[in-house]
Amino acid sequence: MLRVLLLTAFELLIASGCSASSETNSGSPGGAGANATAGAAGNVQGGASGRAGASSAGTGAGGDSAGGNGASGAASAGGPAGGGAGGVAVGSAEPCGAPGLVLCDDFEQDTLGALPMGSPWAASNCFDSAHTLKVDDAKAYTGTHALVSQGVPYADCQLHADLGTLTDFYVRAYVYYAPGAADQFEAHEVSVFELVPAASTDDPSIRVGFRGNTCLPEGVELNITGGMEQTGCTGKAPVAGVWTCYELHVKAADTGITADLSIDGVDQSYSNHGSPQLQIVNPDLESVRYLRLGARSYSGSYAPLIYVDDIAVGTQPIGCIVPK
Repeated sequence: MLRVLLLTAFELLIASGCSASSETNSGSPGGAGANATAGAAGNVQGGASGRAGASSAGTGAGGDSAGGNGASGAASAGGPAGGGAGGVAVGSAEPCGAPGLVLCDDFEQDTLGALPMGSPWAASNCFDSAHTLKVDDAKAYTGTHALVSQGVPYADCQLHADLGTLTDFYVRAYVYYAPGAADQFEAHEVSVFELVPAASTDDPSIRVGFRGNTCLPEGVELNITGGMEQTGCTGKAPVAGVWTCYELHVKAADTGITADLSIDGVDQSYSNHGSPQLQIVNPDLESVRYLRLGARSYSGSYAPLIYVDDIAVGTQPIGCIVPK
C-alpha cells in the first residue's frame, strides 16, 4: 500500500473551532522492493509497494528491503512530473509519485472488506452498521483495490486523517460513481470527501461531490459551509461508470478559506448563489485540519456506490495520472 503521512516539525497544533450547523445529515516511486522506508526531509517515498518514512534529520534514501530504494524530493524516473494545478502526468502508473505529498493511499495492502487500518487513518468511532465503507476490489483506478462507500450516516462513520496545520495544499482523488437510476444525480447534495476543522463536525466544512436540484446549474459542486454557505455549482455533470479525477486547492488564512477545484485537469468556474466566480471563498471558515472520506448524502438518501482511489494530499500540485 502506497501510504504517506509526512508531517513536518514546523506544523504546530492549533485549536479548531466549530460553528453551528447550517445543514446537517438525517515519492515518488523507488525500486521494486516491498515495504521500502525512506528518510530525509518530507517528500521521501518508498518503492512501488512501499510506505514512506517520517521526516527525520538524516539523509537516508534507502529502502528496508532489496530493491526498495526511496527517492527524496522530486519524483524519480517514470513518476508524475507534478506540473500546474490539475495537470495530467501522462504515462505514469504511480499514484503516489508527486513531490510534496503529506498523505497518499492506494488501498492496495488493506484487507478486502474492512476499513483501512493504521497511519494515516484514525480509529473508527462509528456505531452504525447499516452503511457501506470498506476496501473493495470490484473497481480500482490503479492496482486492484479502492475504497467504496454508500450511505455513511454521520461524521464519525467516515474515514479520518489528521493533516495537521496545512495552510496551502492540494487534495487529489479519483472518483467512480456506480451507475444507478436515470435520476441518480438529482440527489440534493452528496459529498465524496470533506475537509473540516474538527473531526466530528458537519459544519463548517469543505465538501466536494455533486448537488442536484438546488445547484444552478446542477452538477459537481465545491461547497464551503459555515456562516453564509458558499455553494460553488460547476455545471459539470457527474458521469456514472467512469473514473474522474478531482483535485482541490485550498488556501487558509485569517480572512477565510479559498478553494478551487479541477476536474480531469480542467480548472472549474462556479455559479455561487447566481454569482459567477472563479474560486469559492468563505470568510467564516479560517482553517481545516481533517480529511474525511465516505459518501455522505445530505437531506436525502443516495443508493449507488461511490468508489475513491489513490487519495493524496500535498503541498504542491499533484496532478492526474494516466495508468499505463
